[in-house]
Amino acid sequence: MFKKYIQILSNPLLYYTDKTTGSAVFRNFCLVKETGNLYKMSIPKENVGKALEYRFQLDNYLNLTYFLTTVLLYFIFIHLNFSLGKLIFFEILWVFIVTTARMICSYFYHEYLIGHFGKYEITEFRPPVPKRKIDEYVSLFKSKVIIILIAIALFLTPSVLLRFGIKFSLTPKFNGFKRAVTLSNVYLAIYPKEPRIYDMRAYGKYMTRDYEGALKDYKKVLDISSKKFTKHDIVRFENLLLLQKRITTAQEAVDIFNEYITQKKMTPLEESQMLWIKSIFQIENNLTETIMQDYYDLLESLDEKDSRNKFYISCDRAYMMYLMQDYENAIGAYNILISYAEANKKDFSKELQSLYAERGWAKRRMGDVQGASLDYISSKIPANDLVKYEPAYSNQIFVADKF
Repeated sequence: MFKKYIQILSNPLLYYTDKTTGSAVFRNFCLVKETGNLYKMSIPKENVGKALEYRFQLDNYLNLTYFLTTVLLYFIFIHLNFSLGKLIFFEILWVFIVTTARMICSYFYHEYLIGHFGKYEITEFRPPVPKRKIDEYVSLFKSKVIIILIAIALFLTPSVLLRFGIKFSLTPKFNGFKRAVTLSNVYLAIYPKEPRIYDMRAYGKYMTRDYEGALKDYKKVLDISSKKFTKHDIVRFENLLLLQKRITTAQEAVDIFNEYITQKKMTPLEESQMLWIKSIFQIENNLTETIMQDYYDLLESLDEKDSRNKFYISCDRAYMMYLMQDYENAIGAYNILISYAEANKKDFSKELQSLYAERGWAKRRMGDVQGASLDYISSKIPANDLVKYEPAYSNQIFVADKF
């Protein structure tokens, strides 16, 4: 069946005369069946030539429609947020426009034939062509397909060069951030939206002090990227908080963070990573009211049997209590965690060290020097290294992703 369609599509003939009956057969615009218009009479060559000239004109209009429709829909599509539904819609729209164009051409050709030669019968367009000639037509058709594929490849080749140019421009040695932004603009104007191009352009804009533009790019990349959480999303959300705060307020940054984070499907570990980033940001900006509730909600969302993730998230929660200077509640949380870890040393022996040290620091902040000393000893951490285990955070800075 597929071979039959290839033969129909590859056949360039538009007219033939049936020598046994003298009938004239014109090829119509159907592609699969009933592809011929049969006249049971002889038609002068001059009239046939005029009919075929008209057919050529219609074919030219149709080919132009193919080209313009493809180009127009392509450029509309690449400037919309990608989704499978939109892709299917544009494919259906392309088929609809092209089919409509063929139907219009078919109508005009039908009117021409009726007006000049009268009514015709529908038949199959089967010119008496030897197999050798059919094979030549098929070979020529395949060559055209290959040429189209090569043309597509040539169209896509500059995208690779542009990506390389953008990456190269962002290297610290080259310091071509403005050029990176310009190349990114060219890429996004010609090729489908690529999340990593937006990441690179956001970095270039940040380095050229276009903070608002960088923020828009991070929001855009979060809109168009997959719902699946990736390692690149960590950088995107960190920089989203920083840039939104710079442009508006820290509270609005947290609100927008919360809005975008709900679009991602994450594992408990990834959720805890994101909550850690947001909580540190909130502590840094004195927005600590919701931190404990967020940890409570995350712990409540876990499966009852997921004891490992509950343990680690609870450790983060105790850490945040310390950073919030809620030392008394932090000590209570560490008491529970240490008891659990002691009962499950096989799984959490390494964690016990840091838990004892962190509780020791909390006790020291509460003035319990003796209790702190006992915890330091229990941690088995060298005295010179204990300072490294005090809960602390660094002020947020822009994070440059690796491209």
